[in-house]
Amino acid sequence: WHWNTFPEQRGRLFHVNQKARNAIEGNRMKAMGVVPGVSDLIYLTAQGPLFIEMKTEDGKQSPEQVKFQRLVESLGYQYIVCRSFEQFQSIFCHLTKPC
Repeated sequence: WHWNTFPEQRGRLFHVNQKARNAIEGNRMKAMGVVPGVSDLIYLTAQGPLFIEMKTEDGKQSPEQVKFQRLVESLGYQYIVCRSFEQFQSIFCHLTKPC
């Protein structure tokens, strides 16, 4: 949706792949600097990055995700737990006008 709605912003919103297929790949990713709990999406704004964690309506953050959120917010950046496609759309409609 974002890719098609805001073509001028392509490349500013991206997914952080944290999923290893097996233990060997997981260990390799960890050795390369993968940090547990990093948000699913990062959106680059003129004010700095916006971190977006996607969850279902009743989904819970892991302890690592809560720790990462605290780190992000302690540095003055914004972190949003997004629970629906409509909420996802409203994030960008709020940031980018007109929507």
